[in-house]
Amino acid sequence: MLHQISWFTYTVSIISLIILYYLYIGMIFYRREIQSVIYKLSGRQPALKSSGNGDLQIPDYDIMGKAAPESVEFVAEEELSFGPPDEDDELSSDQTLPSEINSRQIGNFSEMVSEVKTLIRVINESSESKENFEMLFRLIVQKYQALCGTPYQQQINDFLMAEGAPEFPFSLNENDLEKYWTEEIKN
Repeated sequence: MLHQISWFTYTVSIISLIILYYLYIGMIFYRREIQSVIYKLSGRQPALKSSGNGDLQIPDYDIMGKAAPESVEFVAEEELSFGPPDEDDELSSDQTLPSEINSRQIGNFSEMVSEVKTLIRVINESSESKENFEMLFRLIVQKYQALCGTPYQQQINDFLMAEGAPEFPFSLNENDLEKYWTEEIKN
């Protein structure tokens, strides 16, 4: 019986069965995708589905479309707000921050505070002399000269006076710190 079927008939029948199989699988598992492609190709909108009572109509297609990435904007640290604003801390709309305070200075300030903390710990643990403190602090000031004359200079001085000066084995005052900063500016 197999001798009566030609290779052409056999090939056509196998290809027809494969096509029918994939059409069946496509209709069962990929019905929505196929319908959306057909609607896109034909240019018409898909019919709306209605809910149980017929009041709410749900479209078959995506209402929003694809998500497009928005442009990224960087915001200054001072503009971020994570809770209810305090009345004391709230900046009015006509107040602006000085243009000289930028992200580089903020980064330098945080790095310098970190190094000053390390300096305080080293001086306290090893009971170093005031001359060694002066030398090491001047090296730090020299490394961060961009902070000289900015509001950050006073914040670092206040930090040193509050955190380090009471525990140092020597006396330290504001005049000494100002002298260390101004001598580095002159050099």
